[in-house]
Amino acid sequence: MDETGLRRASLLFWMVVLLAVGIIFIGVRFLAAPITAAAAFGVPADATTQRAYLWAKGTRDIVSGLLLLALLGMRVRPRVIAVFILVAALIAVGDFVNVYLNMGYVSALAVHAGTAAFMVILAALLWRTKAS
Repeated sequence: MDETGLRRASLLFWMVVLLAVGIIFIGVRFLAAPITAAAAFGVPADATTQRAYLWAKGTRDIVSGLLLLALLGMRVRPRVIAVFILVAALIAVGDFVNVYLNMGYVSALAVHAGTAAFMVILAALLWRTKAS
């Protein structure tokens, strides 16, 4: 791999892949089983009219994961990936606030807070690393 990108042998590379594949999986779940996915998200949905919003969330998640994989594939510097992940962590924070204000399920809040924390920590580690 070229000197600017993360090497496939590095733990950070695979942590970024895990994040990307995980968010793509969640997005696909929102498209394939929107009612089940909404319950797991922490804000259950029951009406057919709500499916449009669930599909929008699924699409957002899939695209976010694909963008992250594209950055890895383009071998951009780790700091570029770090900035993307840090900004994208705002999605997890927004999801946390959404669940808190609308339902308050502790398990879902923990997932959203944990995701945001993981993303911030991963971004910090990527920011500090040299291309490796």
